[in-house]
Amino acid sequence: MASGENWCWSLFCTTCGHLHFRYAFVELAVGKSPIDSDWVIHGANTRYSKSLGPLPRHYTEEQKNMVNNICRNANLVSIAETCKFPDWLGYLGLILEHMYSGSESYKKLSESWVSQLSSLVSEDSTIRTRLAELAKGNGLLNIKDLEACELKIMHHN
Repeated sequence: MASGENWCWSLFCTTCGHLHFRYAFVELAVGKSPIDSDWVIHGANTRYSKSLGPLPRHYTEEQKNMVNNICRNANLVSIAETCKFPDWLGYLGLILEHMYSGSESYKKLSESWVSQLSSLVSEDSTIRTRLAELAKGNGLLNIKDLEACELKIMHHN
């Protein structure tokens, strides 16, 4: 949906503040899904404050845990195949940025994504080595890692 509707994923956007994603995180945190008939977040609509409140700047730990638990089950290979490049990596970056916490749910999200991202970059790459270290529990996935994946994927194709 985000790719098809060209949702803004710029972390530092000063025009819309990637509002579709910010509100989508709120909806995910209460158990809604983009496939639900009452999902209101769509590209043409930007007036969510009336029904969902002001643009969220921060999320509670409960909201973060809920979103992290949902997103850790995402199939990154499928996302990479169906979404625009490098947009899909930007989507992941927004989740890492907004849902970061020291919680177990964030650690599990990182573990899941690290193993999947490893399959998308070449074996002899520096980022693959870094992902292997993360898979061993030596740190958590971050935006810089996604940027390194983007460069490796871009140069591979």
